[in-house]
Amino acid sequence: MSRPPPDPVFVLRGSDGAVNCLKFHCHEADSPRLLFSGTASGKIHPWNLQTKRSMGVLDGHGGQGILSLGLCDNMMLYSQGRDGAVALWDLHEGRKDVSDTIPVSAVGFCQVEMFNQGSSRLMAAAGVGPAEIVGMDLQSKKPIFSLQPTEGSPPHGMVMALKADCECLHLWAAYEDGSVAMWDVKQRQIVSHLQVHAEPILCMDYDQEQGKGVTGSADNKLAVWTDKDRQLLTKQIVELSNPGLSCVKIRDDHKVVVTGGWDHMIRLYGWKKLKPLAVLDYHTDIVQCVDFSDHDKSEARLLAAGSKDQRISLWSIYNQ
Repeated sequence: MSRPPPDPVFVLRGSDGAVNCLKFHCHEADSPRLLFSGTASGKIHPWNLQTKRSMGVLDGHGGQGILSLGLCDNMMLYSQGRDGAVALWDLHEGRKDVSDTIPVSAVGFCQVEMFNQGSSRLMAAAGVGPAEIVGMDLQSKKPIFSLQPTEGSPPHGMVMALKADCECLHLWAAYEDGSVAMWDVKQRQIVSHLQVHAEPILCMDYDQEQGKGVTGSADNKLAVWTDKDRQLLTKQIVELSNPGLSCVKIRDDHKVVVTGGWDHMIRLYGWKKLKPLAVLDYHTDIVQCVDFSDHDKSEARLLAAGSKDQRISLWSIYNQ
């Protein structure tokens, strides 16, 4: 008989609102492992995973919800808020003040995507125009490109999710109409377009090493598609027992993919063939975000899941 799914190794409580996004901080020697969470009330909590306590509150979005969190480098956190701004936080010496802000569109729920282009640090974000993607230089805060479907093409609706390759030669965009497009950034044009879902896409991740991506939607399907010879093709569809996926994440070892759903469940699959591995049942509301900690031989790799129930569950699973 298969073993029952594990319980969380710990649950972080004390968030002041629904947990919208999570980001593990790559800890250095002699410093605690951290997990940052962003809430619907506009607050960011840095959690010390040794003490299992919040180290305070970062407040820089005027009470507007946090859409995404990420790291520009090991000591620079960014947060995207519903206030139409991306805030940069210098983490050196325990600082808690915003060091800079970059304006972005406050329309929609698309998370910004950070990437490097040569020596420049760039950011892609949903624009104001229909299906528009805007690229900005972080240093100058000026737009450097705008990507929009050509006139006469079917309406895609809002941009819902973005992923870039490591050199930003290509951007993958997921849209409200349930489709995915592969953009050639230099040529400013769509290379390939694929209808994947019947409902708006709500989450996407991309594995550049294997040339395949995964999307979740308001429908009851988890879809894997490939980028083969610059052509997007559907590879595999898994039908879910309940509709609605809020988040999806591929682990950095390319072995496991995790989803969080409207049915409050966390589901794990083998990334190679989407073999179901486990269903983790803890939360009492929608699971809105997931993140994996980096691999560290001295500590177990963790999975974190944040929910609308204002709790963050931590799991230690499939570490071998």
